[in-house]
Amino acid sequence: MKQKYSQEQKDDILKCYLSGESVSSIQKNTNIPRSTIYRWIKEYNRKHKIKDHLINLKDYNDLTRKYERSQTIIKILQSSPCLATDSIDEKYFAIEDLLLEGYNVNVICAALCMSKGTYYNRKLRGKHGNTKDKLRRDELMPVVEKIYHESNQIYGPGKVAAVMNDRGYSVGVSTISKIMHENGWFSIRGGAKALYEMNQKRKENILNQQFTVTRPNEVWVSDVTYYTYNRIRYYICVIIDLFARKVVAWKISKTNSTQLTKKTFMQAYTSREITGNLLFHSDQGSNFVSKTFMNYLKELNVEQSFSKPGRPYDNSVCESFFSNFKQEELYRHEYKTAEDLKRSINKYMVFYNNERPHSVIRYQTPNKAEVKYYDKLRLLEKEKLDAGGLNIKNY
Repeated sequence: MKQKYSQEQKDDILKCYLSGESVSSIQKNTNIPRSTIYRWIKEYNRKHKIKDHLINLKDYNDLTRKYERSQTIIKILQSSPCLATDSIDEKYFAIEDLLLEGYNVNVICAALCMSKGTYYNRKLRGKHGNTKDKLRRDELMPVVEKIYHESNQIYGPGKVAAVMNDRGYSVGVSTISKIMHENGWFSIRGGAKALYEMNQKRKENILNQQFTVTRPNEVWVSDVTYYTYNRIRYYICVIIDLFARKVVAWKISKTNSTQLTKKTFMQAYTSREITGNLLFHSDQGSNFVSKTFMNYLKELNVEQSFSKPGRPYDNSVCESFFSNFKQEELYRHEYKTAEDLKRSINKYMVFYNNERPHSVIRYQTPNKAEVKYYDKLRLLEKEKLDAGGLNIKNY
């Protein structure tokens, strides 16, 4: 015999469903068949949908989650220089950076059109081989650079490897070849000569240690340093405006890649009001001389200047900043987590711009010196307008 239910029972069931409780949970608590519950829900929707356009709380929550996810994807796409059409390696490095910023791996992978499986496979491959090789190349890179420049850029990978082995290093030609290729160090002998000359022509030191400028956003200098925490290197890229020695952008990454420098520059460029010509100075690291980064600056009409190889004084402002940064912040703390390290870095940058006096700008803080410049500029513009109005009146 078909069981009859009172209107009160029906109303109670619908009330539970509309408050977000699932049908299976309602069925378990009331022993009313699912088919009956679904029939009541269907009747309710038919009765109210057209009249009041109501949706239940469960559907509303689902829509809210989908909306929030889509908004997060938009934010990821806006903040990351990586595109869905980029290579797997470029996407992998971008995902690593975005994870540091607190985004969920599922949402990042969806935004960059990369499956989670592909990301984890790439990560696993890195753990088993690439990371170890990369750390080894990072350790050898300063030695390779020194020998390469000692030879006046004559030695190729074979000769550099021979010199290193003679000095007690156990290295193969293929490892040295990778290091030299990553950093754009080519022998001037043979077919590489034309490429070398072209690169040298492009990489002029326009700044030439002229660190005094007349306005903000006239010259930016940049560099990358690293800090090792829990046996992992965290690379920190900064951009400093020479006028007030203000840090206008900084980013942290587990990889010293073009993505890191491009992302840092994007942050600076979108947060500043660029009204005149801008010169961007850096060393000749592979991330600054990569085709991707150089073309990006070219599109923005930003001129590049480069330090000469082995000449740290050509970028002494950044060198000095990193020295102070490490002594005043990084070397004074023992970090418990990577997030602690990130918070410490962010805290110091804010302190540096807002509170730390700088001798070059008469012991003002960078932000105060910059505000003072713009206040003076506004006053001069007002005086010009007032003077113009007075002349018109007299005329």
